[in-house]
Amino acid sequence: GFLLSELVSESCDKLRKQSLSCNENLMKNLEELDTIVPSATETLVRGKRRTLVYLLFSIDYQPVKRRGHSTVKVGDYLYMWGGDGSGVHYEVMEVYHLPTGAWDQKPTTGTPPPGTWAYSSATIGRDIYYFGGGCFNNNVHCINVDSFKWRELSPSSDCSPMKKAYCGMVSAHFDGEDYLIIIGGYGLSSSVNTPKQPDAQYSAEDQWISPVVTGDRPPPTEQFTLTPVTNNTAVMFGGYTDNGCSNKLYMISFTKTSVDILEVHNPGESVQWPKERYGHSSVLITTSSGPHLLVVGGSTVYDAWLLDINKRKWKELIYLPVNVTYRYYHSLLVWSVTPTTNWIIEFGGSDYTTYSDTAVLELRYTSDNDWSTSVIPLDQYQDQLRRRILSDWENLRTEKQLQIFQDCLQLQRERVFYQEQLQKEIKEKEQIQQDRDKEQQQLLQKKAILTQQLDDATTLLEQAEKDKSCVKLEDYEKLKVKVAEILEEKTLVEGKKQIITEDYEKLKLKVAELLEEKEEQCLKEKQIIIDNVQNLKTEISEKDKVIAKLTSQVEEQSQNEEQIITDLRAKLSDNELYTTKLMKEKSQLQERVTSLEEQSIKKTSSIGLQFNYLIPSMGNLDCLSDVQVAERKLFLIQGDKPQLMNWEKYGLRIGVQKESLLSSETVEAAVVALVGGQFQFPPNTVLVSAVYAVSLSKPLLKQLILEIQHCVNLTGRPALSRHLNFAIAPLSIPSLPYQFSIVEGGEFKPDSWYGSIQRKEFCLVCVLGEGSANKGGNVVHIASVNGDTEEGEEGEQQPQQEENEEGEESEEEVEEQLNYKEEEQEEEEQDEEGDQERGDDDDDSDSSSDKTSSTAPGASGAKESAKDGEKAKEDDDSKATGAAATLPLLQSENKTEDISDSPVNKESTGVAEAMSYAGILYYKQDGVQDLVTFTSAKKLNALLEFIKKEHSDSKIGQYVYFRFVPTHSCDGSPYIELMFDTPQKKPAIGWTIEPHIDPCRLYQDDVDKFGKENYSLPPCCLVSVYGSPGAVPSLHYSVPLDGVVRPVTLFIHRSLRTAPPPIVQGTSSSSSTASISQTSRDTEGGTFRSDIAHRVMTENIVLIKETQIDLYFLADKLLEKSIINGRERSQVTDEHCGLTADQRLHKLLNSIIGTIRVDGEVFGIFLDILREEGTRRTIKLADKLIEKYNYI
Repeated sequence: GFLLSELVSESCDKLRKQSLSCNENLMKNLEELDTIVPSATETLVRGKRRTLVYLLFSIDYQPVKRRGHSTVKVGDYLYMWGGDGSGVHYEVMEVYHLPTGAWDQKPTTGTPPPGTWAYSSATIGRDIYYFGGGCFNNNVHCINVDSFKWRELSPSSDCSPMKKAYCGMVSAHFDGEDYLIIIGGYGLSSSVNTPKQPDAQYSAEDQWISPVVTGDRPPPTEQFTLTPVTNNTAVMFGGYTDNGCSNKLYMISFTKTSVDILEVHNPGESVQWPKERYGHSSVLITTSSGPHLLVVGGSTVYDAWLLDINKRKWKELIYLPVNVTYRYYHSLLVWSVTPTTNWIIEFGGSDYTTYSDTAVLELRYTSDNDWSTSVIPLDQYQDQLRRRILSDWENLRTEKQLQIFQDCLQLQRERVFYQEQLQKEIKEKEQIQQDRDKEQQQLLQKKAILTQQLDDATTLLEQAEKDKSCVKLEDYEKLKVKVAEILEEKTLVEGKKQIITEDYEKLKLKVAELLEEKEEQCLKEKQIIIDNVQNLKTEISEKDKVIAKLTSQVEEQSQNEEQIITDLRAKLSDNELYTTKLMKEKSQLQERVTSLEEQSIKKTSSIGLQFNYLIPSMGNLDCLSDVQVAERKLFLIQGDKPQLMNWEKYGLRIGVQKESLLSSETVEAAVVALVGGQFQFPPNTVLVSAVYAVSLSKPLLKQLILEIQHCVNLTGRPALSRHLNFAIAPLSIPSLPYQFSIVEGGEFKPDSWYGSIQRKEFCLVCVLGEGSANKGGNVVHIASVNGDTEEGEEGEQQPQQEENEEGEESEEEVEEQLNYKEEEQEEEEQDEEGDQERGDDDDDSDSSSDKTSSTAPGASGAKESAKDGEKAKEDDDSKATGAAATLPLLQSENKTEDISDSPVNKESTGVAEAMSYAGILYYKQDGVQDLVTFTSAKKLNALLEFIKKEHSDSKIGQYVYFRFVPTHSCDGSPYIELMFDTPQKKPAIGWTIEPHIDPCRLYQDDVDKFGKENYSLPPCCLVSVYGSPGAVPSLHYSVPLDGVVRPVTLFIHRSLRTAPPPIVQGTSSSSSTASISQTSRDTEGGTFRSDIAHRVMTENIVLIKETQIDLYFLADKLLEKSIINGRERSQVTDEHCGLTADQRLHKLLNSIIGTIRVDGEVFGIFLDILREEGTRRTIKLADKLIEKYNYI
């Protein structure tokens, strides 16, 4: 025997002594040595010997630096083609020999792909496939690594992918067939039949397939990584979306007809998670603990991360040099040197200014389940590889070596045994053949004897015929009998010979059949497989025909529906004049009715619901009055199919069940979203949604499913759902307010912000939450849901007589309520006059103050200060009591509620603490200063859309979401406070930030009152922001919110303007006023006027182009400042788009000039970028532009 480690050492010593000229002979000798023991385990030994031979080669060639390319691995070679860079040749393939670390060029034949960069690639066997690219195409090209010949594939299908770049492509294997899978990417918006991205297409048998996408479908994404894990799974990470960079992680599994996507959510700050990025690279690393995903570099980040795919856990690799991590649009490839050591080959990419070349990173999986990293210098590539292989080889234990040797001996013994058996069978077959030949020879001899006897008998017979006359008749008969016997014996001999000959032929055929039996069996199996494949193709073709037929039917039905809608719109347009005339007459009648009711009904400033078209379902809502409308919407319900009417912009979804209508019927559904009005809710409840009015032009056969948005966060609090209920109020009432009653039914899921309920008869609908849990106090009454069930339909057919009796019984009660309301109205009118007088006094007192008050949203218009908060709260309580007492029944219930308000009788349900709120910043220019408004409301889409309309003349700023801290309160009401005295991280010299109220607070009670009577607007805080002429050009001022559950900080972003400052009198030195002293510095004119800046840029565009600005640096900085997006940057930096560098710079400058026309601040940002480039010519250009601006 021999030790394998000694064999390796001897081979190394021998190879080092030989010259390069005898390497080929040495390889042949080693191949012959490898065939001595053909064991699967011995493959590792042969691989190590080949690697040691390749270590003797050294080639100095290096490819041209590039980016936007990709590399793939086939065998021991890395193949790289194309990319974006100077001097890149597209008719050659760059080949990297992994065992030696040497680059080489291989010329190719055929036509290469048109997309030379930003393409996608994948391998199947020894073929490399390329798709898409920077010139936006959807061609598929293939090159074989043996022949290096290009060929173009032409898959035929009506669902081929769009022309795009920056997409992902992997190969998959299903049922013995290979597929190419295309996902995501970026394409031109003008493309025809552009599918929604990211999408998935399969390419198989020269045909595109569009599978069904299920699960967590990501948004349209480009410049991400798609890394295969198994034959039918892959990992997708990062990329660029319409919302900017992404760091989302998706696990994708493929089948022949579907793609299932699972998003792995980021738990937050509690665990490590990579930052957002695009243009990065990733590879799969397989270890004993499972597969891992390595992510390196990317735009705006410079780090490396490892993902344990089984555990879904990230780990950052630190202490890596910048030449490894500071890249984007580069390529990565992994080479498994040993079971525990992987070498990462990184090539190309850009660090915004320069291109990079080859870098090698060693990644080792240590015994303690940890990772170690090191960078392999290129000049030490072969030495490090040799040391690593020898080190790992020496660590093999002697037992494993002996086992390998024993396996080899066992295989040798089995080979000898089978060879002996084969020789034995051959000898047996030869002996059988000899026996057959001997038997045949004997038969031939016997045949010759019989033939001779026959001839003798014939001669005797002839002689007898001659002597017949002289021979007696008796002798003649005997002779005749003897001849007959001889003839019979001859016949028997001939028959036996024939049998022996047939047996011999049969035996010969049987031997031939035994020799060909295995070959025939293989041919049969192959034919069966071919038949099955043909049958599958036929089935797929038939299914495609069915799908095409169904698609044409759907398109035809869609065209019919569009024609119906067009006809309806034309009909509505024709009736517009007649509708206007009727609306005028209706308005005149309403004015007459209003003038008659002014003596008995109080005036209101709320706007009633009016519609500018006559539709039956809308007419049912004309009776609404004294409400605040957020929006109105009309839906059409057609046919007997299920439908979903999505109005999430205002927090409502309506579901129509199947067979709610006949197939030929159409019903109109009118919906109105209300944010306030004269509403009366049951005691001990709080409104947690908007109010919706729903009406149908015709009843349906089945109930509608209403899904209404609420603001209670049920995540992690599933028990709170039992404290949420739906409430309804009738549309037609004798007098205001609208009385709401809680109804049974409804569902509130813990993982959703929507509650659902089924309704058939409609009115006003909302969601209420219980304020506290009763302990023997008042009881919330639940109204019956008449007409909401199938059984309730019988109630609609009650005799008219019973309805009349009920009406008579309620007339006295209604009359009593009307009389009581008239008395209440008189008292309220007196209270309003007194409030108006007090409001005038407050206005007079506020006029002499120093901007420390704000306007409250009450109907009387009175201004409240922080010192009067307790008094205002008492006034609100008294008004609420008065509103609740409009009916005797409600008044008695409120008394019961007052008794149960003590802590002994009530406990909080947690609804109020779980309510979520939204805060919004608005900016409005007020002379030389900016007026910043911070307003807050419940986190409901309808309320937020209403606030946006109220501030339509202002510029929207920051959005924040929060919850009040219950213990952070004043007089029992939680509040939030804007802290203006917080130390700032960025300089604010020369700026004055002055709130209009001190302390600057918003109380939860005031926020919840928005939408109630006399509270038509949400509460807000006003802040004046002014920058003196010598102030810093840009203000980034942080204002934390105190009193919220999770820390929230507002940021006020403003730019300097040049007009003189306003006169501020008597400014107090309160802690909430931020006034920063000014330092002397050279100014560039403050905030820039857009018209003057636009003129300066337009007149000097030739001068800017002659300065030779770095196009890539300028585009990157503009992208960083959000002046352009990633697509615009790719277009102006694409050297292969058909435009020259001067034309692309001209295009970029036109984009900047167009942006400056609407926003003068961009001019200042452009000047800062010129100075940041740091060359004398760009700094001089910036000074010249600002000089011309000041001159104009």
